[in-house]
Amino acid sequence: MKKNSINKRKIGLLLVVLGILGMGCKKSVLEQVNPNAIDASLFNSASAANEFVNNIYTLAAPAWPLPTAVHNSTDEFYNSTTTELYGQLTVESVTDISGTGTTSFYYIMYQINAGIQGIEQGTLDAATKAQLKGQLYYFRAYMYFNAIKLYGGVPLVLKPFNLITDNLLIPRSKTSDCVKQIASDLDSCYALPARWSLSTDGGRVTKDAALALKGKVLMYWASPQFNPNNADPTRWEPAYQACELAYTTALADGYKLMTNYSQIFTDETASNTERIFWRTYDITSISPTHGNNIESLTRPYSETISGGGSYQPTWNLVQAYGTFDGLPITDPQAVSVSGYDSELWWLKRDPRLAASIAYNGCVWNLSGKTNRLQWNYTGMLDDNNTPTKTGFYCRKFNIISLSPAAAVYNSNSGGGSGIDFNETRFAEVLLNAAEAANGSDRFAEAQTLLVSLRQARGLSAGSFNYGVAKITSKDQMFTELWREREVEFAIEGKRYDDLRRTRQFDKLSGTTRQSFFCAAKSPYVAGSGSVAGKIYLDVADPVTLVKPRDLINVNVRAQYEQYFTTAVASLETNSSTPVISWPTNYYFFAFPTAFISTDIKLQQTIGWPNGVFDPTK
Repeated sequence: MKKNSINKRKIGLLLVVLGILGMGCKKSVLEQVNPNAIDASLFNSASAANEFVNNIYTLAAPAWPLPTAVHNSTDEFYNSTTTELYGQLTVESVTDISGTGTTSFYYIMYQINAGIQGIEQGTLDAATKAQLKGQLYYFRAYMYFNAIKLYGGVPLVLKPFNLITDNLLIPRSKTSDCVKQIASDLDSCYALPARWSLSTDGGRVTKDAALALKGKVLMYWASPQFNPNNADPTRWEPAYQACELAYTTALADGYKLMTNYSQIFTDETASNTERIFWRTYDITSISPTHGNNIESLTRPYSETISGGGSYQPTWNLVQAYGTFDGLPITDPQAVSVSGYDSELWWLKRDPRLAASIAYNGCVWNLSGKTNRLQWNYTGMLDDNNTPTKTGFYCRKFNIISLSPAAAVYNSNSGGGSGIDFNETRFAEVLLNAAEAANGSDRFAEAQTLLVSLRQARGLSAGSFNYGVAKITSKDQMFTELWREREVEFAIEGKRYDDLRRTRQFDKLSGTTRQSFFCAAKSPYVAGSGSVAGKIYLDVADPVTLVKPRDLINVNVRAQYEQYFTTAVASLETNSSTPVISWPTNYYFFAFPTAFISTDIKLQQTIGWPNGVFDPTK
């Protein structure tokens, strides 16, 4: 998947970080770079200014959400960092806002602000300036949005500081002021095109991406994290107006839902009508540092030559998928009307389940194989070196034709799938519009939007209009929209923010992430051996060359029960915290001590030691 994109270019800028005079014995967090380190003349050249903007994409564009990343600890997959799930964070734990390196928050913010100022003061024509600045305004908004999701209001820095003449003691801005500034920055992006040339500028910010982010920001501001108990219901109307504008504009610009769900993640051509903003990756040796290892991380051990199986969906996530006609599996009529079977639970389910999760006995044609069956039973030889801990694999992001060797990425030589990461796609714009419609008491509109998504995803209308007829109240609609997001965006890095935004994270306390395992049932056994009377599922018959397991049709109850027993188990093995324990003060994190001590005007967040700053205001 060779792509000509902004992220595969060699950045030809040397951004020198020089020593700076301190303030007393400590430096302000804003002391990131010398203002003279960026040559102002580069903003008189369209190509040089464009390369500067390209560097901001490298620094700030969203990347694949790795399971071990701090802000991906949820109940949807295993292999995550569990400190947050177990309530073991301290004031020093969440450091997104602090740091002084070249990837730190205020270093990147300095670069963005310097770019905006430099482009404005340069000699380029007005149209070129507007497009270049529009991209930088988007990233300033995007970064501040990510900051307020974690902390609430943060110090707003909107220009590159002169470290000699400017006052660097800046208090935290109210969260409401940060939201206003983010919205204003996104309003400055509308000179951007609806689409760039896919071959030369694929992955650049567009007008539609800016509209989508503005709607999302205002929806967050109206949501329970920032608006507990809907204390200010007036926040929902501007959220609705922004989300509705993003939705209708995207429709007018040719964005629409795909009917092939799997294709959303693997099709990087113009026929993919869902992706609005994405980070481009590459597989070639031309720019190997712009690759990713997502292919190898999601495959089972047997279908890659390095690692494998890092993304392991939980039984919790599997249960979130509804029936083929839209009912939650907890609805009594999921069994009596939809035909849900709790033993053969993969049958008669939402088609997105089979497209996203590989379970024991399913067909998964990796490495160009035909009718390849994926087996996840305990002790199965193929993946016994690194077995799945949950009983499942993620199959959502795979290029199935790649060989095991080709699936592995190397930062020196390339490889892997080079699959892009979709930060914003049309389905999210639609669901944001639905949620904002519901929040602003446009219940019927929310129903219509939810039906349209389920239709496109291949669900059947059934007896309850895709399950939507069962939703009779505003609260029920919120709950169902949140479940829809859980399955639509499974393993895409959205659930962490959604659990925080909706104040559902602490509701996980006292529960566990769960695995679902199959074990061979006597006389069948996993592995190989020669014990009389045992039938080894992994050993091929010497005459037919067929393994006993490959004769099993797991969709037939008699065969499934003949070969396997099943069990659900907890994945929480922490002896001191055997269940999830997520405190409510985590909805807004503390500023680390080293950060807050640089500025006597900075206040600590309520809920943490000495905290007085209210992030909901």
